[in-house]
Amino acid sequence: MLLSLGILTFILVLSRLGKMTDLVINKGVGITDIVLLIVYSSPTYLTFTMPMAFLLSVIVVLGRLSTENEVLVLKASGIDLKCFFVPISAIAVIITFCGLLNSNILLPKSSELFRNTLINIIKKGVSIEDKEGVFNDTIPGVVIYVDKVDVQKRILTGVMVSDDRDKEVKQTISASTGYINVDPVTLDLYFVLENGSLHRWEKLQDAYRSVTFQNYTFSMNLSTMLPHSSELRKRSYEMDRSELQKSLLTAKESERYDIWLDIYKKISIPFSSLAFIFLTIPLGVKRRVEGKFSGILYSLLLFIFYYVLIAITDNVGQLINLPPFITSFTPNIIIAAMGLYLLRNLNEEEHTTVQQKLRQIWMFCLEKIK
Repeated sequence: MLLSLGILTFILVLSRLGKMTDLVINKGVGITDIVLLIVYSSPTYLTFTMPMAFLLSVIVVLGRLSTENEVLVLKASGIDLKCFFVPISAIAVIITFCGLLNSNILLPKSSELFRNTLINIIKKGVSIEDKEGVFNDTIPGVVIYVDKVDVQKRILTGVMVSDDRDKEVKQTISASTGYINVDPVTLDLYFVLENGSLHRWEKLQDAYRSVTFQNYTFSMNLSTMLPHSSELRKRSYEMDRSELQKSLLTAKESERYDIWLDIYKKISIPFSSLAFIFLTIPLGVKRRVEGKFSGILYSLLLFIFYYVLIAITDNVGQLINLPPFITSFTPNIIIAAMGLYLLRNLNEEEHTTVQQKLRQIWMFCLEKIK
């Protein structure tokens, strides 16, 4: 199970490695920051990989017992196969408890740390305290030059900014003094400049403008410096319960249902491990000679089915205005009901494999179509 958990989480984290590589190559971000970003992004995936690893490991282990006739020996000895529920349920309870801690405590904190690390990376990229007399082109389309920097007072002297972000408008700003500020929430960077001039050329109108000023604020958003700016926005599933409760007060009526769903999913998804108990035992025990990797295939298909169930029930629940609590737990109920149905003949010896049954169902459907 631990091996499955590590592999599945690593595979999902790989989806972000491309963005991380861009930060290293193009932005000059240190390896330490990249490692922190990977660690802080892991709890997002652990929400799903923990139940998935539990499902996969139990099916594989029980399938191994079945293919090596250990299950047959238990039946011949008169042992009820439902005794498997004791150790598997104990593991499921541990996984559920860890999942609740992850989704309600660890995930909100790690998402906040992930966001703060990204902001610190941006701040390092636009830092001008160690770049006196250097043309800083870290921000795409903008070149900043500072003659001198008073580190203690954070006052800039001899500032020049060339802004070429808009292809239709070119402007250059120069000022004798100023200071810089970054808003950590919106990631807006502000240059507050004093005693300077602005030179602006508008290509469409072929107009050149020159303005002198005593005070001027030049602003830009730094989210474009990141591979994916949406990662800075805190999504509802990354919030803790208190933040979700606060967002309910200001949310629109159409958004309230989704917020309630996210609140209950922090409980229902970790509880999926308990629902999977009823399916893992019959699927693992009933396997015979489908192959060593059939257990992995069954578990992956089952979890995909569970994920599709979540998407379907969310849409249907919102369409018919089903209570969010029922909507969030409906996939667990369906999975548990399927497992209870398969558990009816758990101790009976069957001569057909799961693969053969599926082939029989497929052939039956083809005959009906003809």
